[in-house]
Order: sequence, then structure tokens, then C-alpha cells
Amino acid sequence: MVSAEDFGIYSVAVNYINIYVVILSGILTSTLRRFIAYYRGSKENEKISGIMRISLIYGLILSFILMFYFLILSDIISRIFLNSSSYSKFLFFYSFSIPFTILSSYFSSYLLGFEKYKEFSNSNNIFPNVSRLIFLLFWWIFLPFKEIGITLSLVFKSFTNFISSLFYLKNEFKFLKYNPKYEFKKWFKFSFPSFLRHSFSYLADNVGIVVLGSLKDSLSAGIYRASNFIISILWNLNIAFSSTLLPRITKLIAQNSEILALKTLRKFFILNTLIVYLIAIFLIFFGKFILFLLGKDYVLGYNVLIILSFQVLIGTFSSPFEIYLEAKGRTDLTLINYIIYSFSTILFLFIFTKLYSKEGTALAYLLSIILLSISRFLMFKIVSKNEIYNFYDYFIFLLLLISLITIFFIFS
Repeated sequence: MVSAEDFGIYSVAVNYINIYVVILSGILTSTLRRFIAYYRGSKENEKISGIMRISLIYGLILSFILMFYFLILSDIISRIFLNSSSYSKFLFFYSFSIPFTILSSYFSSYLLGFEKYKEFSNSNNIFPNVSRLIFLLFWWIFLPFKEIGITLSLVFKSFTNFISSLFYLKNEFKFLKYNPKYEFKKWFKFSFPSFLRHSFSYLADNVGIVVLGSLKDSLSAGIYRASNFIISILWNLNIAFSSTLLPRITKLIAQNSEILALKTLRKFFILNTLIVYLIAIFLIFFGKFILFLLGKDYVLGYNVLIILSFQVLIGTFSSPFEIYLEAKGRTDLTLINYIIYSFSTILFLFIFTKLYSKEGTALAYLLSIILLSISRFLMFKIVSKNEIYNFYDYFIFLLLLISLITIFFIFS
């Protein structure tokens, strides 16, 4: 629908707003999931009413503050913070999605708290994405200003998410009729460490394209975004392994079967690392062709694609340390990991993006994941006297990295 340059402008503007929206609204999402389920079990309907009311009040206030902030100041933000007036219209149009996005995130937490998993999947994934695809096809065929169309498609997607979640929750809103009781201290104590970790992680993962777009140009941002989109498939594979294993590892540790838990982590993540390694080799040989399918300009993101594949490989290999810490309940140590990751990412981004443009942005993420992996290992050693990987695992992984680098330089 659009050029790589317009795609870059769109990506920078959307990421910039999302950083505000996701971080500022995220303090309540995990709290809602956990405490709605807990209060249902203890039959404390007044407390369900309290936590739902406070989230709705906070969500509405935050929504309108952020929406009018970006509506009124989109041009000033674009010129001062993003160094180009070209981002202004994207910020303006995308700001209309903010109320729907924030309230939908809380509605999704309600659905999970009430164990409505099918409804959560429909309202969060199926309906919004199908409706967005239909919207994009309609706009592509019939209407001009394609770059505005892809922005408004996100607004339409968030609106669909909001309406479908609201429909599925029509019976659960009956809890609002109870006289509310509030447990602010307990909610805050539970949510704050998780909120900080999520905030640091989200900021680090999404600030790169904003820095690239503001320090360099929107074309570089669009090319980088396309490469990162392909790499996100590898990260999703890692997330699938992690989310599937975490409950099992937590259960084994609770049963004092730590050795079995560590052996299980090793087995699955050696498999995951090998899968990522093979996909990285595939991308070295066919990455340019895959990028060309998105548009000829995107082929310039080949080096970015390969650098980011190294990032995923290293991150995947160190993921078991993080899962173990979460299973042990050491959210304090995982928070330290992501503080290190966030600050190192931002520092490296400003250094290397200025020097090497989009390749520098990718290099910044590669270096920060190396620091995160070292931190994960050290935090793991603080908690456990046992090992996940043995000496030969580390040696073989090093050989895999060297072979991948060698293949890349020979082929490129």
C-alpha cells in the first residue's frame, strides 16, 4: 500500500504513542487478571466491584488526557521530539485509538480474570485482525492517501477490540452494582514490580525505531521495521516455548524437583536454539528474497535482518535463566535484568544509530541482549547452585555463533 518511507513514518509515530499508552496503562493489567480471579474464588464481589471501578476511572482519565495531548500537540511533538513535521498527521490520526486501546487492555484482563479464554481470543485476536484486514483491502481499492489508511486501520482494529470485549463482558459488569471495597496497598504491592519490569522491557523493545526515525530518516525506519517484523516471528517462537514451560517449571520447583526442572529447561531450549540457528542460516541465504517480497527498498535491510537474528539466537539461549527466576518468584532479580537491558539499549541506540543508521540500531539491540544474557546468568547463579547448561553446551553454542558469522560473511 505504501512506500518504505511512509511505512517508516507510520511506524515511528505508532511506536511513539504506544510507548506512552502501554507503559502508563500497564500498572493495572496484571493486577486485574490476578485479583479478579482471586476474589471470585473467595466470593468477595465487593472487591471485584472495587478493582473494576478503579480501573475504569483511571482508564477513562488517562485515555482522554493522552488523546487530547496528541491531538492538540501532534505538530509540536513531531517537530521537537521526532525532528520532522512529517510525523504529525500520523500522530494526530492514531491518537483517536488511545481510549479504545487502553479500555480494551483492561477489558481483556477482565476476560482472563473471569476465565473467558475463548472470548479473550476472539475479541483480542480474531475479530480485530480480520476487521483490520477487511478495512485495509477496502481502503487500498477505493480510497486515496494510503498512508492514512494504514493508520486508521489500527484505529478501526482497536475499536473492534473494544466493542467485542464489551459485548462479551455484558454479564460481568453486573459486579459493578456491589458496594465497592478497595485494597490499594495489596494491589500496588503485587503490580508494581511486574509493572516496572514490563515497562522497562517494552520501552527498550520499542524505542529503537523512534530513535532511528528521529536521528536519521523515515526511510531507514521503514526498512528497519520490515526486517524487525520478520525477526519477530523468531521471538514469538521463543515466547511460545517460555510461556508453555513456565507453569511446568514452577510446578516442579514447588515439588522440590529442581534438578528435573533444570533438565527440562535445558532440553527444550537447546531444541529452540537449534531451530533459531537453522532459521538464521535460511535467512542468510534467502533473506534478500524475503525482503524483496515486501518491496524493493526493503532489500536494504538485509544486514539488519541478519544482525537481529544473532540477537534472537543469543536471547533464546539465555532465556532458561529468566524462566527459572520467574518460577522461583524472584521478580526482583528479573526487574534488575530488564533495568540493565533498558538502559544499555537506550545508551547503545544513541551511540550506534548516529554512527551506522539502521545497522547501528540493530547492533545496539545485539549488544544489549548480550549484556542481558550475562545478567540473566549472574542472577541465576545468585539463586541456584546447580547448572542448566554444561561446559559442552556453551562450547557448542560458541561454535554455532562462529559458524553463523562465517557463513554470513562468506555469503554476503
